Amino acid sequence: MNKNNLQLYLDYYLGLNTPGFAVLVTGEWGSGKTFQVKNSIPLELQCHVSLFGINDAQEVYNTVFSKMFPGKHLTKKLLEITKDLSGEFNGITFGAGSLAGNILSPLIKMNVDRNKVIIFDDLERCPMSNKEIFGVINQYIEHHQCKVIILAHDKETHKDFIKTKEKIIGHTIQIEPQIDDAAAVFFSEKFKLNNFRAIKPVIVDAFLKTNCKSLRILKYVINDCHRLLECLEPIHLKNTTAMKALFNFFCIVNIEHKLGNISTTDIENISQDYLQYAIILQREDAEHSKHDKATKKRLAFYRKYNDMDLRSEILDLNLTANIIETGDYPESEIQNSLNMSRFFIQKFDTPPWLIIINYNNQESTTVRTAIIRMFEKFKNTEIIDIGEMIHSFCLSYMLSENNEINYSFDELFYFQIEYVDKLLNDNLLSPNPLNPDPFSDNLYESSYSYGYWILKSYETYANNIINHIKDSREKAKIKRYPLFANEILEAIDTDIDYFKTLLIGNPNEHGLYSNIDIMNSIDPDDFVIHWLMLPIELWSKVSSILIARYRGAAHNNLANEKNWLQRVIISLLIEARLHRGLDKSRIERLAPYRALKFF
Repeated sequence: MNKNNLQLYLDYYLGLNTPGFAVLVTGEWGSGKTFQVKNSIPLELQCHVSLFGINDAQEVYNTVFSKMFPGKHLTKKLLEITKDLSGEFNGITFGAGSLAGNILSPLIKMNVDRNKVIIFDDLERCPMSNKEIFGVINQYIEHHQCKVIILAHDKETHKDFIKTKEKIIGHTIQIEPQIDDAAAVFFSEKFKLNNFRAIKPVIVDAFLKTNCKSLRILKYVINDCHRLLECLEPIHLKNTTAMKALFNFFCIVNIEHKLGNISTTDIENISQDYLQYAIILQREDAEHSKHDKATKKRLAFYRKYNDMDLRSEILDLNLTANIIETGDYPESEIQNSLNMSRFFIQKFDTPPWLIIINYNNQESTTVRTAIIRMFEKFKNTEIIDIGEMIHSFCLSYMLSENNEINYSFDELFYFQIEYVDKLLNDNLLSPNPLNPDPFSDNLYESSYSYGYWILKSYETYANNIINHIKDSREKAKIKRYPLFANEILEAIDTDIDYFKTLLIGNPNEHGLYSNIDIMNSIDPDDFVIHWLMLPIELWSKVSSILIARYRGAAHNNLANEKNWLQRVIISLLIEARLHRGLDKSRIERLAPYRALKFF
């Protein structure tokens, strides 16, 4: 493979004995500066130091020292430079511990392995002043005669950076992302995707179409594609045409969203917006018209891509937006969406509602057979998917209006109420999601890329049955609370960290039960018993978790748990009265009074 300018220059720079200057490598955010530099320098010579968040010079020296002498080498080096710290002065012995604070820091500063190449990364994110930063760097260049490479996003550095850098930087290299090389590395980390050879070039081509320069985003998108791939069945993977359409579309909208060029609402509206913006783009004044910022972004988006890129209709747009927004990949919904697309619809047992809704393009015998099948599925309680159920309910009214079936609107409505109630009683009804889903209401407006067939004549019936489904799904969720409660008690018994994750989540996501009043399903006395059966050192952690759970509780569903929390506190105080001395005090101090202030 031919070497690029960066590799050629670094080969030259590493060959110098005492360069006397540093090399600055700049590039756009995420363009792969670190990746390319580290690939150009032998691993054993690298001393990579991130300046992100480092506040003073000594911290830089300490970090460089620890990176130059990693692991056992660090311990050995520290022993070497501290072995003479103990001694006598006028008969008084000073140990290493007494002198280390004053002597160890300058010794660390002075001990350097000149064979190593120091790579200072994230310069623009270092809170130190440029004068301080370059003072430290100059120490390694002039005093220690080290080879130093600095990585920075030049546009983000301090204003006086350009003036200051000329004193110590002898050469600046502006890099371009090496997309093919980086992609090869990222693909190699995903075994299944790496072996899906027909799709890898599609992903790279889609990335190039977006004009994105960030290799970080490329890595994120490859990770996302791998997650999407794991949701697919062999019958999907064998359809190469469909897979190319899927991954091309998914990559384009995913990248554009990560770049901030489109919102999830824009993704949902691609079908109707595409033609509207195509018309605007055909006008001569499209470039100069006074559109708002959001419209200009959409114009730029639709200008880049053609009909095949955006309107393959292989993946439901609402589902796509939900995946990109939440990072959740619902396997069954993804498979159902693909199965309903033009790429697969003939290969699967097409649901009756899909044939009925497309009756204009079907033979009458085919449609009437589908009607019979639909009611047979109702009879056998086989329609449990919410989208299929609402489609079937709404189409039943349409069929009644057109005299295809001998049921009145009232008869259909009461039948549908009973059907939903039976699903609920038999635990077959899909419950509402535990955590609020910004896209959950979309399910009640459309599914599988089809809006529900609701006409004015039966709109009230359709809306009422949809509301009944909503209410019943909430009841289905509440019916499962005892199971959820048992999971919480088991977690507090066996894994306190999992207990914390269930109740409050982590910095990256909500806990499974962080937004529902599940604790009301646990007897407060039982909870306290499980709590106090933990090792004593974990008792206070439970208090902290409860306090964190109820922060802001007055404004959400957890407000309903105030009475439960009060009863837990009372139970703790009663338990404390059974003890004396410090044992009593220890239990009393567990009471999470602070949490009550949040209600």
